[in-house]
Amino acid sequence: MEQLIPIASKLQDVFGALGQSTTIDLPQVVVIGSQSSGKSSVLESIVGRSFLPRGSGICTRRPLVLQLFNTSPHAAAASDGIGSDGLGGGEGDGELELRPGDEWGEFLHMPGKRLYDFNAIRSEIVRETERSTGKNKGISAHAIHLKICSPRVLHLTMVDLPGITKVAVGDQPEDIEVQIRAMCLNYISNPNAILLAVTAGNTDLANSDALQMARSVDPDGNRTIGVVTKVDLMDSGTDATEILQNRLVPLRRGYIAVMNRGQADIVKDVTIRVGLRKEMEFFRSHPAYRHLQHRCGTSNLAKSLNGILMHHIRDCLPEIKNRILNMMTDIQLELEAFGSTSHDKSGSVMGGEMLRLLSKFSSNFAACIEGKGTSSEGAEMNELYGGARISFIFNDVFARSLMAVDPFDGLSDDEIRTTICNANGPRRALFVPEISFDLLVRRQISRLEQPGLQCVDLVFDELQRMASQCEPTEFQRFPELRERMVETATSLLRRCVQPTQLMISNLVKIELSYINTSHPDFIGGSKAVARLMGRLTEERERTTPQGQRKTPKMNGSKMGESTSADLTSHFDAEHEDLLDDEHDGGLLNFIF
Repeated sequence: MEQLIPIASKLQDVFGALGQSTTIDLPQVVVIGSQSSGKSSVLESIVGRSFLPRGSGICTRRPLVLQLFNTSPHAAAASDGIGSDGLGGGEGDGELELRPGDEWGEFLHMPGKRLYDFNAIRSEIVRETERSTGKNKGISAHAIHLKICSPRVLHLTMVDLPGITKVAVGDQPEDIEVQIRAMCLNYISNPNAILLAVTAGNTDLANSDALQMARSVDPDGNRTIGVVTKVDLMDSGTDATEILQNRLVPLRRGYIAVMNRGQADIVKDVTIRVGLRKEMEFFRSHPAYRHLQHRCGTSNLAKSLNGILMHHIRDCLPEIKNRILNMMTDIQLELEAFGSTSHDKSGSVMGGEMLRLLSKFSSNFAACIEGKGTSSEGAEMNELYGGARISFIFNDVFARSLMAVDPFDGLSDDEIRTTICNANGPRRALFVPEISFDLLVRRQISRLEQPGLQCVDLVFDELQRMASQCEPTEFQRFPELRERMVETATSLLRRCVQPTQLMISNLVKIELSYINTSHPDFIGGSKAVARLMGRLTEERERTTPQGQRKTPKMNGSKMGESTSADLTSHFDAEHEDLLDDEHDGGLLNFIF
């Protein structure tokens, strides 16, 4: 059981060294509280040494992951709290005598380097903090990992977070409170974390930011431990007995009261061990806390945290083991996908391996176009992918761009009249000259070339994207081969762009070279006249009373002069109406 916490700490070191986010929530004690509530002092009392930055304002500006390892050969006895202060030793009867080198600290960013001077540890924390946040009051969510080994400590893993503040100072952003709360929530949302909610005893417990934040993620209080600090600074006649008896804001694991060193003790350089003895004497002699000794003192807090964390790790260990095994299986499959090592292979074997990779890339690319392939990111389930994307470009993007070309854009009625007049020369014509129609239509047909060229560019970009998504996993082992492969594939695709664009331009030129007026969809002059006659007949039927309607008679090819003149006058009038009719599309409607 005593080795459970060191195992969890080693796992935390491994994930911290990898520098990657993981889905495994490791058990740890997370310390939260308001600024200047005494969080850092509680940690120093548990360690038994002064090593954290101190000063006015916010001192903890980066999360500190603190791992405590008991180096005593009797670690089990230390877990039971040997020594008069219950922290594994000190200066007194039954306490461990420390020799130089028995206590040291190690930073994860300084592997293998032991710091035996705890003032040097404090200085390194300050330097590492300023490296990320500057020398003012900025904060950072990037954690500092510190391991302290001592025969006086119990096995623990704790995270010291920046204190919750209300007003921005220095170069802090205006939303500093929101940022700190978001950082704290990121740690306490871990379902396997034990929450250590620190509240000053000389403040109202109902206004505790730590308890409010803890309740937001642990409403039943099953994994929250309350710590009441500064009980020696409470007003005369008041005490924290109701809090310790779990009456005000009940927590399943209750509250523990501690007394930290005051500012005067820090200025006088009173050691932590002396401060612990003063704390013990204070609780023993105080009439309100005399009968609550099991809920008072840093020694009881350390032993409670050690036992709770140990049993919590024991409960979480099966799930953690299963998730680590699943991660190892996934990583093993990924390693196998990279292939075997190539150091001991001959040139011919490596040549065959390269040919296999190129063939695999070609097969993946062909399968992607045919809709039979899959991408490593699972893009085929979230968006159009491969050949379906190219089909979308042709059938939707390109089709919409063609339909957006209005046949009458850029043509005014005055331009149409001018073109017809220029085609007639000195003569007046009854029908629209064909040459004017050719000039107007060629001008509009040439506008279809640009959407086709844009379609080529879109398909080229999509093929490049497909080439990057079809790379075999083994290419990650050979960056130079991957770079040359991408370069070659891009060069082949780009080589085909110009001939494709030339073909589209030639297709448009073919259409421009001959206007096919014999096409079934083309409305020629005869159909235009027939439509005109139909409109004239409909107008006559609407304007002539029912009893006065007469059917015109024509014998052979002869037509009366009145009928011919009437038709000519109506045709001219209709011709003028069409010239001025913008609602019906102008002259081109008449032409078509």
